[in-house]
Amino acid sequence: MELFVETTLEQRIQQVLDDYRPTLYMDGGDVEVLEVDAKGVAHLKMLGACIDCPISLLTMKLGIQRLLKEHFPEITGVNAITDVSLNDLYDREAVLQKTIFRSNK
Repeated sequence: MELFVETTLEQRIQQVLDDYRPTLYMDGGDVEVLEVDAKGVAHLKMLGACIDCPISLLTMKLGIQRLLKEHFPEITGVNAITDVSLNDLYDREAVLQKTIFRSNK
């Protein structure tokens, strides 16, 4: 007898991203699924080096968004969320302080 375990869309997305993670880890980054909204947009939190990486948008659109759309037809796009403001991106010390604070939690 098989047990059926229902998983949420977010959990299934997390499973697909687990296969993509080694690519992110190579550059010191990671991503966390926050939610999928009613319009099918997956909101993902960028972590580690992805926070202020100049090509993280490219990774998000060409890598992660493509991957999720291939596996989940209900996904219409992705939205990257970081803890770093645009002003912080120009202040390397602020980015480092936020990264150190998160790692000490």
